[in-house]
Amino acid sequence: MNARPSLDVIFKPKSIAVIGASAQRGSIGREIFDKLLAADFNGPVYAVNNRVPVVHSVPTFPSVSAISGPVDLAIISVPRDAVEQVVKQCAEKGVRGLIVITAGFKETGAEGAALESRILEIVKTNNMRMIGPNCMGVICTDPEIRMDATFAPTVPRRGNLGFASQSGALGATILEYANSLNLGVSMFASIGNKADISGNDLLEYWKDDDSVSVILMYLESFGKPQRFVQLAREVSRRKPIVIVKSGRTAAGARAVTSHTGAVAGTDAAFDALFAQCGIIRANSIEEMFDAAMVLANQPLPVVSERQATRVAIVTNAGGPAIMATDACGANGLPLATLSPETQQALRENLPSAASVKNPVDLLAAADEKEFQFALKQVLGDENVDATIVIFVPPIVTDAEKVAQSIAAVTGEFKKPVLGCFMGVKGVSSSVEELHRARIPTYAFPESAVAALAAIDRYARWRSKAPGAPVSFEVNRDTAQEIINKAKLERREQLSDAEAFDILQAYGIPVAAYALCNDWKEVRDAARQISFPVALKISATGLSHKTEIGGVRLDLRDDHELRRAFDELHEAATHTLDSSQIRFLAQHMVEGGREVLIGLHAMPNFGTLIAFGLGGIYVEAVNDVVLRIAPLTQTDASEMVQSVRGVNILRGVRGAPPVDFHKLSAILLRISQLSQDFPEIVEMDINPFMAFDKAEKCVAADARMRISMD
Repeated sequence: MNARPSLDVIFKPKSIAVIGASAQRGSIGREIFDKLLAADFNGPVYAVNNRVPVVHSVPTFPSVSAISGPVDLAIISVPRDAVEQVVKQCAEKGVRGLIVITAGFKETGAEGAALESRILEIVKTNNMRMIGPNCMGVICTDPEIRMDATFAPTVPRRGNLGFASQSGALGATILEYANSLNLGVSMFASIGNKADISGNDLLEYWKDDDSVSVILMYLESFGKPQRFVQLAREVSRRKPIVIVKSGRTAAGARAVTSHTGAVAGTDAAFDALFAQCGIIRANSIEEMFDAAMVLANQPLPVVSERQATRVAIVTNAGGPAIMATDACGANGLPLATLSPETQQALRENLPSAASVKNPVDLLAAADEKEFQFALKQVLGDENVDATIVIFVPPIVTDAEKVAQSIAAVTGEFKKPVLGCFMGVKGVSSSVEELHRARIPTYAFPESAVAALAAIDRYARWRSKAPGAPVSFEVNRDTAQEIINKAKLERREQLSDAEAFDILQAYGIPVAAYALCNDWKEVRDAARQISFPVALKISATGLSHKTEIGGVRLDLRDDHELRRAFDELHEAATHTLDSSQIRFLAQHMVEGGREVLIGLHAMPNFGTLIAFGLGGIYVEAVNDVVLRIAPLTQTDASEMVQSVRGVNILRGVRGAPPVDFHKLSAILLRISQLSQDFPEIVEMDINPFMAFDKAEKCVAADARMRISMD
């Protein structure tokens, strides 16, 4: 089959047929036809309807086949049961692009899913591209195209946003909201069920399109997360991506499934995916547009991977400035320390009662000249990376003139400026003035700070070296033999010794151990390993030894070892089949800090690599960072530095820091293991004992489960 057509067939067609264009006002087919004409689409628009001769004063065709000229794009709004036949006719006609508005497919159950599958087969066999089904359509505001192929009531402004929405109804609301913020759209797509064209396809298409500078997405599910990671990582280096991903809760995920017919992954997995790709995750549509206002209109702050954006606040009201200061602290944004020169200039030109430190408080009576002067001084300070201007309109000050003075200054500096104009009376026109000047404006300080914090995280992510997956020399054959043996015996759960052997085959150090059948073997092993030792029950299918009291630690001589053996033997015989019971004698690793390293394979998503603080309280503490394999060096390094309890690893009360480089290397080896053996669906190394010296770091316990598929 030839390479699939570019999405130009969807967004930049030369001719369009609306199949289901109706004479009835208010019907979807009629609305789409009318909007195409109203947008002055730069090409012929054909109305297809076999029941009426004319739609909107335009003669109709009984079928797409009856159109004499070529048709690049067909917009299908016919009853569900007629869609398959219409798609066949389009294929015969040579139509390359389809937008299927009609609903009632996989989102409704098995019958609809089967119909959707048959339609998709026609599309792929005939090398076509399709948006939908169950969608609202697409928009392209390019002056050479001028296409509004939706039934949304809002006519969007021309701008630099690429927007994809999995929900048609929400897409219509979003277009209206964008207009109210003076944000323009380059391309919009309501992707519906994503049978053919998905968010991944749009990312790839918009990646190289200069008309799209910022990508916004409302998504309910992901079809190919690993492909998304690959694409998003590349795209985010060039242009920001902001996503609202619904289905955070279990109830929300069920609603997503019923709405789109798709399976949603866990929210923690999506958090990992977004963090890995530099994606700005918004919790709401409002948050998404709060960030988009900055990204579409202002430069990114110039920061490094480790230095957060230093913020200056210029205000005429002390209370809101305190709120902004608190919000900066909560979001990890440091307040800039203004240089002595800046403070001196402010002191000489502002009222004596004004505060010339950060926040710069101009006092309630400050006019537009004082705002303009102060903002210019602050933006010119090399210690300032971004500025938030807060204005509360007193009776004596013209808010619109203040807005104009702010707009006059910001263009001189390549630093982001955000406005916060509070109050209602006299503010709306000034906010419009700021929007026209491409200055994002917020009603409350916390919203401005949250938007800036999101941009800061993105800017710092982009400043990092992208890194690359690392490949180590390993003994893959040993791991393969162990897994093959377990599969042959139909054992999902590997034994302790098997798990340890696989780890060692991949260069992951393990505390010295021996697998024993009876007391004599345990005693001999302990003497060879050297005391102190740990003794553990080892049995197939036993995941958590502590739950049956199956672990004894810090055994220092034969006497303590014998007593521990007897206790474990009795506990095991009450719980397990005697033929399964064996004992693992292992050198007791003393000191160090316990961490968790593991992996979890999610069907249709990918393999998650985990790192966190370990030990028996790992689930209660839940201080774990996730990323999707394969990891890059940057991913691994970031993971070990990102746990909330990282200071424990860095060393407290005189303890030396652990070897972070060694921990990163272990994560990379686990990532390689997960890629070499996708049948390993679950693995925990808990604890992995981390020390300040690499040669002392070892795995003390491990469990591993494989798939029988």
